[in-house]
Amino acid sequence: MIEFVRASRLYDVETGERVRWDWGGNQPVAESEARVQRAVAEAEQEG
Repeated sequence: MIEFVRASRLYDVETGERVRWDWGGNQPVAESEARVQRAVAEAEQEG
């Protein structure tokens, strides 16, 4: 199955820069990194 990502999600028109994209998670890298950081923080609080 092929999934398409809109070009507008890969390029920030306001800043004129490309958005670093996590193809595995199908989301911007910044969001992927934030999810990992939250998960690590939750795991540290539990244990």
